[in-house]
Amino acid sequence: MVTKKLMLLSSVIAVLGGCGDQTSTSANSATANTSAAASPASDVTRVRGVITAVNTDALTVQTYDGKSVSVPLDAQTKVAWVVKSDLSTLKDGDFVGTATTGPDDALRAVELVIFPEAMRGTGEGHYPWDVPGAVAAAGGGMNGSSAMTNGTVDGQSAMTNGTVDQQSGMTNGTVTGGAGKPGETKLSISYKGGKAQVVVPVGTPIVRFEPTERSVLAKGQKLFAVTPAGASGAKSVAVGKDGLTPPM
Repeated sequence: MVTKKLMLLSSVIAVLGGCGDQTSTSANSATANTSAAASPASDVTRVRGVITAVNTDALTVQTYDGKSVSVPLDAQTKVAWVVKSDLSTLKDGDFVGTATTGPDDALRAVELVIFPEAMRGTGEGHYPWDVPGAVAAAGGGMNGSSAMTNGTVDGQSAMTNGTVDQQSGMTNGTVTGGAGKPGETKLSISYKGGKAQVVVPVGTPIVRFEPTERSVLAKGQKLFAVTPAGASGAKSVAVGKDGLTPPM
């Protein structure tokens, strides 16, 4: 039983590790043309969409822009549930990740992931990201620019206001200062070499990850998958529990 729990925990770590791959999107990439964003060097491919078929060695996925793509599976592919959470569960010291819109001086969250303790410090820094699932699933397109920022949340304040623009990014960090209050919450997130201020609007999708096994994969589930270049199978597959859309 202990061994099984450790294996499931490693699944979550592998899945979340895909959220920290430092790659930029490329509209000219063959994989990008299937809504599976990849770096110009094809370091990694990310797929977001709905599972339409489950086979032993692959998943067929309809991406959010209507294309059908295959996500390969092998013995190393890890699987995790994406489960709904909320700001009331956010406590001092939590490590979080958030995809954002807006320029660097006016970032606004479009989703928030509360990471397990095992992921603390992963991918610290600021680097390119692609269109978050929360945006793509809502019909926001697949070709936006974005970034990933991993760091430590060293404070949060009460209600703020702002305007969303077309850029997007990802900010990860550790929360201090308690859970969010009603209305918009601003998080102050520090990382090596910089700091970000991120506003979390009311209604922002907030999720956590739970370990699971490949046997849960089924037609109709919404998926976020990461496949490294040259790999025989996806590194990780995250599926929304109870119909949830993985927002990352």
